Amino acid sequence: MNGYIAGASRSLKAPATRSGTAIPRRTPRSLMQIHDFRNLVDQELLWRALKHHPLYHDLASELRSLTIEEKTGPNVGVEMDENRRATLYIHPIIRPCERDRFILYHELGHLADRIDPGFGYRHQDRMRLTAYQERNFLELWNVYIDARLNQHGLFCLPREGQSAFVIDGRRYVLPKNDVNTYLLEAITNLTQRGMYRPGSLVTTIWNNPHRQLSFDDLLDPVR
Repeated sequence: MNGYIAGASRSLKAPATRSGTAIPRRTPRSLMQIHDFRNLVDQELLWRALKHHPLYHDLASELRSLTIEEKTGPNVGVEMDENRRATLYIHPIIRPCERDRFILYHELGHLADRIDPGFGYRHQDRMRLTAYQERNFLELWNVYIDARLNQHGLFCLPREGQSAFVIDGRRYVLPKNDVNTYLLEAITNLTQRGMYRPGSLVTTIWNNPHRQLSFDDLLDPVR
């Protein structure tokens, strides 16, 4: 889907400070429209993420519009059409905690990479992937985004919960608030979907957030 909803909307504008004075901002190349009919996301948090995202500064100047819709399934996600009209599917973030902030920055990180010429995103090539290849590509891309957000202090694991794994016939139950569990979960998912020994690739991506990867760097291992 590449949804775009017309109707009541607002242009991106600086949120007011406590004194009521608007925060100064640079005039964007184009005025991005935000469509958030149900006020799902805290405006100040959204403003900061769009204007000062660590993976692409001033995303707002690159997007024509951003529509925010409440997710209907278990996962959040983001989409963008060829005209740079983006749709974010997310749970309500009214009083954002650190985990909420991370989730928003992570999803916008996908837009940041797609817009970045250095990443070289090609949607048509991605559409040629099989279902398993697509999920593996997205798994690697998520780790790449999270590694860079972690470098900027924005990565945040769940505070509670457990993940269960079966490795070499043995079942393990590990806490979700441990980064090793996060990495092991990604490695296990990739292995179960047919990737051969992805552990080295996942840990290399995670341990080298300064290393710039391209769309092809993430696509080639899953094909």
